[in-house]
Amino acid sequence: MIMKYRIFLLSLIFCLGSLTGQSLFANEVREISWKELLPPGWNPAKVFEDMSDEEFNSMSDDEYRQIQSIIQAEIAKAPVVENLNNQTVRIPGFIVPLEMDKTSIREFLLVPYFGACTHTPPPPANQIIYSQMNIEFQPDDIFKPVWITGKITTGKVSSQLNETGVTQAADIESSYSIGVDLIEPYEE
Repeated sequence: MIMKYRIFLLSLIFCLGSLTGQSLFANEVREISWKELLPPGWNPAKVFEDMSDEEFNSMSDDEYRQIQSIIQAEIAKAPVVENLNNQTVRIPGFIVPLEMDKTSIREFLLVPYFGACTHTPPPPANQIIYSQMNIEFQPDDIFKPVWITGKITTGKVSSQLNETGVTQAADIESSYSIGVDLIEPYEE
C-alpha cells in the first residue's frame, strides 16, 4: 500500500510540473537551440518571402528602402520567449569577448555563428546572449564553439564591443543574458 501511495505522489508531482510548464526540480537543465529563442511566427523578413522574384526585381530603390526600414524596425523589436525566463539552459554558440584579462574571460556575447558582431552585422538581439561568468574560464581557443550552461533571463542588455584596430566601439543589444555556471567545448 505504501509503495502505491509513493508512486501516486511521484506521478502527481510530475503532472503538476507539466501542467504549470515549470520544472519542479531547480537543477533541471534544458538544452535549447537558437531557434527556441525566437517567438513562434516571428520573421522580420517575411515580406520578402511572400514576394515573387518578379515582384522583388521590379521594386524601385525607394520601395526597397521602405521595406528595409520596416524589416529593421521589426529586428529592433526582437521579441523574446518569456517562458525561458529564469530557466537553467544549455546552449551552443561562439564567444565574442567583451571583457578579458590575459588568461581568462569574464564577460562575452554568445552568438549562433562564427564572426557574428565582428565580421558581419550583428544578428537580431534575440539571437545574442550577454554572458557573465560565475566561474573562471580560461579558453584554449575562442574561435571554437562551446556549450554554456546557466540561468537565462529575458531583458535588453546593451554592451560595447571594442575591436582591435577599430577606433569606435560598437553598441550591441542582446535580449537574453546568462550567468554562466559551466562552459565546455562543443561536441554533438
